[in-house]
Amino acid sequence: FLFLNTLPAAEKADISKRLGAGEIVAGRMQSSVPKGTAFEVPSGEIHHWWGAVLLKNTRLEKLLEFLQDYDHHAGKFADVERSRLISRDGDHYRFFFRLRRTKAIVTAYYNTDQECKYARHGTNRLSSESQAVRIAEIEDAGKAAERELPPGNDRGFLWRLASWWRFEQRGPDVLIELESASLSRDIPYVARVIPGVSSYIRSTPKESLESVLASIRQEMLKR
Repeated sequence: FLFLNTLPAAEKADISKRLGAGEIVAGRMQSSVPKGTAFEVPSGEIHHWWGAVLLKNTRLEKLLEFLQDYDHHAGKFADVERSRLISRDGDHYRFFFRLRRTKAIVTAYYNTDQECKYARHGTNRLSSESQAVRIAEIEDAGKAAERELPPGNDRGFLWRLASWWRFEQRGPDVLIELESASLSRDIPYVARVIPGVSSYIRSTPKESLESVLASIRQEMLKR
């Protein structure tokens, strides 16, 4: 169920120790999906990361209550400026997020429509899969001339986004794993066209994943 449990014993023990000490652990995923698949993305680059955090003295149901409150995610996650639940059908949620991602001199804003499906695995495990079904970068965000750029016809920082979550109740604590994959324009092209953005494209997926996990931990500590 957990990616952590697939790691070599020594690596698993080290990460478990770091999680118990309060760290947020993150690393790049090396395998393809499905395993053994070989493929290329013309003019694009896939960013595949995994991260985990241990929430002390937290109940799974309380965490789920927070995560599914999509009307109020804005302001509780660093990247989310606006949020709204669009619809719900059982454990299938559809919602809107306006995202703001910034690093150094580069800031990008997006209007995104996303959906998330939750699934239970016994009494102490839960998983979810989420996907951005529409991503539109915003030009001149916050100004009178603000407008959406046609999806896919923009600076190419974020073209696709999907994530897989795994939650496990461990006694009084909850372990969260977040696996995220995103698609951007390839680095060589962008480096030629827009100076200084190669580091933005390569580092932002990891930093965003860590920020999401940190925001969840902070919010659950308040509760």
